[in-house]
Amino acid sequence: MLKWKKRFSSSNASKDEIRRRECLSKLNESLVKLEDKEKILQSKISIENERTKNFTKSRNNKAVLECKKRKSFYEAQVEQLEIFRLQIVDQMRMLRDAVEMAE
Repeated sequence: MLKWKKRFSSSNASKDEIRRRECLSKLNESLVKLEDKEKILQSKISIENERTKNFTKSRNNKAVLECKKRKSFYEAQVEQLEIFRLQIVDQMRMLRDAVEMAE
């Protein structure tokens, strides 16, 4: 009976380890994607800043307001990405802690 328990428990442990590694790799990929999205949004914010300056010089107030609205929208998206990043980092930390406690 003990032989069967050892066989099944060791295979389950190795499967759990494989799953944990897969989860960690997926979380890392998600972090990379979020960083890429944030870079894109930061570039869009800088473009809107430049457009705002140009429209301010030409005294086109309607266009200035539109640029500011888009900029604030992009900034809200960046904040949301930061929240997602923190959640992913917490999930990674919890996975690593679970691995340490299992050992």
